[in-house]
Amino acid sequence: MGITGWTDTARDLRDQQKILRALADALAPTSDGLAHATRHAALARRGPTSGYADWRHPERRDPDLMLLIDGHLTNRIRLEEQLYQRARPLSSDAEVLLHAYRQWGAALVDRIDGTYTIAIWDNQARQLLLIRDPLGTKTLYWMPQPHGLLFASTATALLAHPDVPAIVDADGLNELLTLGPTRTPGHGIIRNVRELLPGQLLRATPAGIRLHRYWQLQADEHGQDLDGTAHSLRQALADKTLPLRQRPAGAVLLSGGIASAVTAAFQSRPDANRGSGYSLTLAEPGDQPPGAGADITAAARTAAHLGMDYTIITTGTDRLLDAAASARLALDFPGPTNLDAPLMAALQHVASRGHTSAVCGLGADAVVGGYRWLHDPQALAHDEFPWLPSGLAATDLLNDDARWHLIPGGYRTMRFQQALEEIPATDGEDVIDRRRRIMHHLAITHYLPSQLVRLDQLAAGVGVTVHTPIADWLLAQLLWNTPWPLRHLLGIPNGLLRHATADLLPPSVSWPPQRPFPGAHLLAAWEKTHRERLHAIVTDHAAPLHGLLHRGRVEHLLTAAATTPVRDWHTTLAYLIETNAWLARHHITIN
Repeated sequence: MGITGWTDTARDLRDQQKILRALADALAPTSDGLAHATRHAALARRGPTSGYADWRHPERRDPDLMLLIDGHLTNRIRLEEQLYQRARPLSSDAEVLLHAYRQWGAALVDRIDGTYTIAIWDNQARQLLLIRDPLGTKTLYWMPQPHGLLFASTATALLAHPDVPAIVDADGLNELLTLGPTRTPGHGIIRNVRELLPGQLLRATPAGIRLHRYWQLQADEHGQDLDGTAHSLRQALADKTLPLRQRPAGAVLLSGGIASAVTAAFQSRPDANRGSGYSLTLAEPGDQPPGAGADITAAARTAAHLGMDYTIITTGTDRLLDAAASARLALDFPGPTNLDAPLMAALQHVASRGHTSAVCGLGADAVVGGYRWLHDPQALAHDEFPWLPSGLAATDLLNDDARWHLIPGGYRTMRFQQALEEIPATDGEDVIDRRRRIMHHLAITHYLPSQLVRLDQLAAGVGVTVHTPIADWLLAQLLWNTPWPLRHLLGIPNGLLRHATADLLPPSVSWPPQRPFPGAHLLAAWEKTHRERLHAIVTDHAAPLHGLLHRGRVEHLLTAAATTPVRDWHTTLAYLIETNAWLARHHITIN
């Protein structure tokens, strides 16, 4: 699902329809889409979240302008008032954007809001614009060509073009195994493929390619007390959830935590259907340690307080293994399937109930700064990405030749230092506040996009659009500049969010600590299956990772109990299995 295209000023792309269809089919082999080729530009879309519009002079054969969007606008009403002086409910987002480009040109990036990637071909100017939303919920990958450029919503879709070799070099392998599943922003894993950054505009003309960051976090003085900050947060939440109140999502994913409860409360309308709440739990609760999984009690209280229907989704190993297989097909890059499978199972259940839209609180911990490692002095003290495993890592299982070739420790340090250089400096902060600010910046700019993209791709795989209103660039800007004691009142993670919305929810929902999302590894049968699958990789000479793994280390690992932290141990095993499957599925050559 998504958009793809190709520009070339040296040949007629109307003769390249077969390649264009291959690019589109690599996004999704479905008839739900459109492909259009002109002399120097060929564009295609797939899936219900994408749109197309064009404009042409009556005397010209080819369109003067062609526009693709994957995603949706959240401030469309305001745009329509600016462009047409009235609402136009029958027009599409693509049509509104096309009019906006004709009115403002590339400056439209400063006026639009939402979750999107956009491609605009201006035939008269021989110019291609590519745009990605500020926080990176949608993805767009591109590759320069001698006389133009290729782009697609997924990096692997570009492999359908004959000029894109399926090669992963040492840097790409480091991104997969040293940093993965979170990657360096801008890195496309596949050789010569690049990712458009969140908040970035690409302009490609015959003169070359120029990149511009139209949005990124800025360091500002906060200047508000507790009441003023809480009011600003409350108002921003109301503004960002307005489209959901106008057209509520049919399903609400409730974890029992504060973020999903706040999201449900803000989209709720007393005069409309308030949606149905869903929580996921594992089928064998006796296998779960205390405090794991969705807080069913808190989620049920939220649903009852808001007058929502409520369903508990109970899932076991067989269903999770099936969901993991579906997640593998939906994702562009390998993911931690022990975490992706439960989410996919929940989304499949939501889709089976006939819902095409859902809302959840994902992103709040990054935007507000609630992640455990942002409150752990030990994690803050280390010069490395705090979400990387503190226990077993994928590179621990590589053989000596692979480790010598990749130098994972050096690569990790290099990428961390590069990330620090992008963080705006601030005056008057002590060492601890500065470290918290650095790690919060990394959570928003590096970790959050990978979480949003995974959710978006999993949801698209079952035909559901998931809205994450707290994962918003204006909220991120506000809260990154909010002093730590205000953001986390009384030392409680996300304390400001809890305080600012306390009147919307019962105290038993607003203030208890949040539980981690349930991992499939908590089920004994899942763990047994994944031990067997990793063993099969080290004994199969045809497996892509066979030549990189140290068989002795892997076999010793598989005969011993999981080491602590147990979640990291299982996530690493699951991720290695998915990486091997990804390399095999796309016939990737490791160079």
